Amino acid sequence: MELDSDIAVEKASGSVSMEPGSPTAKDVNAVDTFSSAEYRKLIWKLDMRLLPPLFVLWFISLIDRVNIGTARIQGLEKDLGMNPLSTQFNIATVVVFVGLMLAEVPSNWLVKRFSPTNILCGECIILGIFTIGQGLVTNFAGLVAMRFIIGILEAGLIPGSIFLLSAYYPRYELQWRVSMLHVGNAISNAFGGLLAFAVASINSSNGWSGWRWIFVIEGLITVALTLMCWPFMNNWPATAKWLKPREKAVLEERIRMDGIIGRMDVFDRKAIIRCLTDWKIYLSSFIIVGIISSVYSCTLFAPTIIKALKPEYTPKQIQSLIIPIFIAASVTTLALAYISDKLKHRAGLALTGCFIAIIGYIILLNQRHVSVNARYGALYLIASGSFAALPGAWILLLNNVSGSYKTAFAIGMEIGLGNGGGFIAALSFQSKAAPFYWTGFRTTFSLMCMAAGFICLYVVGLWYENKQKRAGKRDHLLNEEGDNLGDAHPQFIYTY
Repeated sequence: MELDSDIAVEKASGSVSMEPGSPTAKDVNAVDTFSSAEYRKLIWKLDMRLLPPLFVLWFISLIDRVNIGTARIQGLEKDLGMNPLSTQFNIATVVVFVGLMLAEVPSNWLVKRFSPTNILCGECIILGIFTIGQGLVTNFAGLVAMRFIIGILEAGLIPGSIFLLSAYYPRYELQWRVSMLHVGNAISNAFGGLLAFAVASINSSNGWSGWRWIFVIEGLITVALTLMCWPFMNNWPATAKWLKPREKAVLEERIRMDGIIGRMDVFDRKAIIRCLTDWKIYLSSFIIVGIISSVYSCTLFAPTIIKALKPEYTPKQIQSLIIPIFIAASVTTLALAYISDKLKHRAGLALTGCFIAIIGYIILLNQRHVSVNARYGALYLIASGSFAALPGAWILLLNNVSGSYKTAFAIGMEIGLGNGGGFIAALSFQSKAAPFYWTGFRTTFSLMCMAAGFICLYVVGLWYENKQKRAGKRDHLLNEEGDNLGDAHPQFIYTY
């Protein structure tokens, strides 16, 4: 399994071994006769095979993480003896991100070491079981423990899925596909709350409050849907029997033509140092921190914020106002992703998303001088901009790393450290700050501005590195360290 994994992932980085089942020389020569129509048909084939089961897993995963927001307005704090004016609810939300930050890189190592299908689906099934456990807790400490474990179990899905897709899709086909999965998160916010409200209306003879049924029913749904998706999940390209050798050859050649060259299939001391000292990973992580703080301020606190805007509204009416916000976010995300892939440009579209969100924050930072409807409209801008910017920021790093170990580490570290933005968001919107939540909005606004600035700095860094490579100032690395360089390979050209 390890051999298949390494071979498959190295194909994504342009270092291809002609192992059994891999394209033959005849298949590689046949690439030149592959028409544009055949290529688009092949990409559509990938979409139909890879995306549907991952979309379902992303959808149910986020519901399990953010349904606590709906449970809150259904009486969770009262039943568990939590003080609604304290930070206890914020602690229950932030502990998920502690688990996420700790487990992202180890989870990606498991995806590389073993079968992606077994790891991703296995984690989701256990996640569903612990989601059910949230509905059974009787005190605050039990809730915190369950939430921490849920964070660990969710850690592998997003970086593992992106890692898997990078082994199949060429460089400039990725953002649309990742955005399609990310839309699953937005839709789960749009309709997950409505589902939670419907579940919460269950009247049971055992005296359970509705919020308990939210966790129990949605946990059962998670387990059931994961079991249904399991047979349709896919592993690395080398094991994909539904891909013909000629089709594999076309994908490999297209990836190489897009500029992804440089392998890292030996994880020695030099490779470890190269991974740990890559400035791109850490700068990208700060970009994700800035953007994801806004994403989670929407996903975790949209019900709370809207209730402050419309205190006379029932929970059902509040949920009806949440749905169009995340539908708008989905449309914006897909629109910017489509343009980004077509133009083969990342940074400018990610900045566009940041600026859309910043406009929304400017409105809310002046909320004393605008109407309630304008403040509600600002939530559309924040959700749309931040949701659209996030996959662009993910792909901005993914397009600029190469080699199986480097890719696995970079994605895991970027998303793991980036989840610190969720940590900040969870602590920024405290009940005592209602109804204006100045601290929350000022904090997330500042972080979004930071993300925009770091995207510009990131582009300058990539431009400088490309200039050095084209001038031959990185050629010495091949002689000193061999070709196990990943994206540090002199012929790897960064894109932005």
